[in-house]
Amino acid sequence: MSTHSDPTRAAVRCKGCGVILVAEITGDDSIRPLGTSEDCVCGDGNFVRLERPATVAH
Repeated sequence: MSTHSDPTRAAVRCKGCGVILVAEITGDDSIRPLGTSEDCVCGDGNFVRLERPATVAH
């Protein structure tokens, strides 16, 4: 068994400019954007993970 968590992918939003990117979320909740985006040019580097919407049972 591994002693560290594998990173997961999630949508994140830049707090500076509001652009949404895909990022890896590590076991210690660090956010690391994947690839590069020409949309986020503010360079703020402060991201927040987007929450999943609640599922609706039919």
